[in-house]
Amino acid sequence: MLSVLRGVRSLLSVLLVGLLFMLMSLPLRLVVVPGSFLFPSQRFRLVSLFMKTIVHGIWTALRLGGARARRVGRIPTDEPVLVVANHQSLTDILQLTLLATPFTPAFVTRRRYQRYVPLVSASMRLLGCPIVDPRRDPHGSVEAIRRGARELPHGIFIFPEGHRSRDGEVLPFRIAGAETILVSMNRGAMPQDMFLNQIHRFGKEVLPRVQAHKITRVPLAEAVS
Repeated sequence: MLSVLRGVRSLLSVLLVGLLFMLMSLPLRLVVVPGSFLFPSQRFRLVSLFMKTIVHGIWTALRLGGARARRVGRIPTDEPVLVVANHQSLTDILQLTLLATPFTPAFVTRRRYQRYVPLVSASMRLLGCPIVDPRRDPHGSVEAIRRGARELPHGIFIFPEGHRSRDGEVLPFRIAGAETILVSMNRGAMPQDMFLNQIHRFGKEVLPRVQAHKITRVPLAEAVS
């Protein structure tokens, strides 16, 4: 009987998330998208407020279904940062969105999410998320990440594993994307040779040690230490 009640609760939670997606499409289309077009200087503020609002709603619905998570600290995004995280579940982006303050950083995402995903695809475009297709266009993917690192004012978060782990185990890290972001973030802060040596050490020694379920913030000041 208890398992049946839990199943019903989970189903209701999923239905609430679906209803929220339907309802939030109206403010996205009527306020956020046109507001970002008319007031481009406020684009990141509008989309960040929208994403935080819907993520709060989604997480409330999931909690009603029994989901639990513990968030600690904050990720300051009033300047460019690199956020490196393990990819364990579909809720990773939800937690990162809530931790980021005051803006939601862009996230490196695959091309299949670029279109036809309700709310998500439009939010990605407004954030300026680097779109990658590592298998079909590896060079173009690196260039998209490099361009995003240079131009996006509130940072990027990236999942170096490439995709979600099926069994919860940490997958091998693909460090090319993170290295590209950090090199592009240097912007003359250090001599290039010295900076590249630091990036090599970061890629070979630091990234592979990031533990599962742990989010590591790497702001510019710390990325080269």
